[in-house]
Amino acid sequence: MTLRVCAVTSTRADWGLLSPVLALLRDDEAFRLDIIATGQHLAADAGATARDITNDGFVIARAVDMRLGDDSPAGVTASFAAATKGFGEALAQLAPDMLVVLGDRYEILGAVMAATLARVPVAHLIGGDITEGATDDAFRHAMTKMSHLHFVTTEEAARRVRQMGEDPAHVFVVGSPGLDKIRTTMLLSRDDFFRQVGLAPRAKNLMVTFHPETLSVDTVAHCAEMLAALDRLGPDVGLVFSGANADVEGATIGRLIADFVHAHANAVLHPSLGSLRYFSALKHVDAVVGNSSSGLYEAPSFATATVNIGDRQKGRPRAASVIDVAPDQGAIHAAVLKAVGMDCRGVTNPYGDGHAAERIVAALKTVRDPKQLLKKRFFDWPAV
Repeated sequence: MTLRVCAVTSTRADWGLLSPVLALLRDDEAFRLDIIATGQHLAADAGATARDITNDGFVIARAVDMRLGDDSPAGVTASFAAATKGFGEALAQLAPDMLVVLGDRYEILGAVMAATLARVPVAHLIGGDITEGATDDAFRHAMTKMSHLHFVTTEEAARRVRQMGEDPAHVFVVGSPGLDKIRTTMLLSRDDFFRQVGLAPRAKNLMVTFHPETLSVDTVAHCAEMLAALDRLGPDVGLVFSGANADVEGATIGRLIADFVHAHANAVLHPSLGSLRYFSALKHVDAVVGNSSSGLYEAPSFATATVNIGDRQKGRPRAASVIDVAPDQGAIHAAVLKAVGMDCRGVTNPYGDGHAAERIVAALKTVRDPKQLLKKRFFDWPAV
């Protein structure tokens, strides 16, 4: 039997994590893979991240336009509604046996809701994590309850998924598939990286990503504090910015960063770097600054320090290379000065060994009748 798998991707970040898994599914005769692209992949200012999908050798079967643009709560809610409707239509056309999703974003929740109504079992990657500063927690845990197979990064995450009443036999600790991508990517040289991003390297250089902290009413002010701290570093520190997520106030933060870059010759902004350039950045910069999960997931694998600002990633396991700091320009400035002088060689990444995709595909191969997964029972905690 060929298992018809449909996967959803909405951002450059989830594509980097999903692609190692999807590459194995694409190349295995036991599966037929369809990909639905949505969200920032289709946004005009996203740096053509949909091309990253096709450049990796994949075909986009369907594109779901969420009508992004208005970053107010009402606007994002309207985008969520458009996404859910589009996913319902796409699933009806593709008729998959299984939906594969990753993470914690509202548009992915829309895909899972559509799959639930269509009676399509869901395999969920990176459930059970905690990010206390963002609405992602609610979306992630809701997806867990609507999913049937759970591929988690750590034993802590597995415990939380089991605690939510999920079948322990369907919870698999596999690690982060993002580390698989790191393991198999040939990085750019330092000179090639800086030439491609259009920045003359300075004595010290930083990779900066700041997303909305969606449970905070001050997230734009927090971004301003970070930019003020970076300004204090002076022109001898190079700054490579990547774009913000399409969340509430994401466009506002994007404009704030774009204005900063316009006024600073030592800074460049790329809405999306793609996996090759982003991983090369993690290799060649002196520290990562902001509040992206990549500072916790991937940066430790490059022995690169992370200055993690605010509560967006609160609750996730972190390596010894991560410095947590309040969204205050003085605290951020001091943390950056500390980070660029840290020796992070020998730091252990808590998110696995770079072979998550193999474990995920092996588990999917054991599914004989996907429809049998649909009727779930609640396993009381502790599981009996």
